[in-house]
Amino acid sequence: MTKLHLKNINKTYNKYEKISNFDLSIDELKIKDKDFFGIVGGSGCGKTTLLKIIAGLINIDCGTISMDEKIINAILPQKRNIGMIFQENLLFPHMSVYENISFGLKIKKFSKQEISKLIEDVLQSVGLKGFEKRYPNELSGGQKQRVSLARALVLKPDILLMDEPFSALDPRLREEMRNLILKLHKEYNMTIVFVTHDIEEAFNLFNNMIIMKEGKILQKGTPMQIYENPINTYVAKFMGINNVLYGNIKNNIFISNNLKINSNKFNKDNINGNLILKPECLKVLKIDNCNEYRNIFEGTIKEYSFRQGFIIFKICIGFMELEAIQVYNSELEFTIGEKVFVQYNEKGLMVVADEEDVKC
Repeated sequence: MTKLHLKNINKTYNKYEKISNFDLSIDELKIKDKDFFGIVGGSGCGKTTLLKIIAGLINIDCGTISMDEKIINAILPQKRNIGMIFQENLLFPHMSVYENISFGLKIKKFSKQEISKLIEDVLQSVGLKGFEKRYPNELSGGQKQRVSLARALVLKPDILLMDEPFSALDPRLREEMRNLILKLHKEYNMTIVFVTHDIEEAFNLFNNMIIMKEGKILQKGTPMQIYENPINTYVAKFMGINNVLYGNIKNNIFISNNLKINSNKFNKDNINGNLILKPECLKVLKIDNCNEYRNIFEGTIKEYSFRQGFIIFKICIGFMELEAIQVYNSELEFTIGEKVFVQYNEKGLMVVADEEDVKC
């Protein structure tokens, strides 16, 4: 697998800084077939710009890009042996599946026999055997993206860049395509750099990832590492932790409005900060017979929903709202507007500084 390094990358558009002092190394991991790298962030954070820089579609102001220790800044995009798949499939509508896939091979002067064999193999890999003569308007959205994958894979790229390729597909097809790309990643043994804003996708695909904001890296690590230890409230919310309260800590007690949370984890006094409460570490309890419980506070159920064996609660505490997730228990029935106790597990508490834009 190819090692990719970006050092001190800067790119400015019309005096607006898009990518700033950007350093990133994507190395082959010690465990084979396990290096699937993700770039995650909100709209406009520079994810797509970064992919285009790697591909050579955008020139940088300064910095170096290298593949396996070889600097590729001056190498033309078509000479970098990097494949790229966008959210739009960008297939030629007047060409058949076979013609679309063979397009790059013809430019590279492959023989008809070589093209035929390569296309046969790649169609088998992406599950489109027998679709050679169909045209894009005869394909579903998922099938079109499979053709896009085949068109990139048939050239055997050293690195495959994927820019939110499944975001336009319905949930079932997205899951199907994720499973396919994991299979292809292992089969073709290539470095994949995948851009998304979908955290579920990140957990399903990535072994390592970065979270970007305004052209900079906020945090990097495995999805689990980042979820367990978000560096700031922006990262926490991006990872799906919406329970963020601002308050003050004094005598091991965090106070936010009328809510008080006690924990030995709060080892600094008289500081202001943001308390992050992971939703799976909150347990909703009936008001009755709660005297034996500790670490609880009172709230009112605003809404709740059932999802694949779990109940997701929205609990109002004064003017604040918290989310709790717990395993469904058919013996417990809750109603909207019901007053409940919420128990917190101290392991799910984390205080971070006021400043969000802490650089990793």
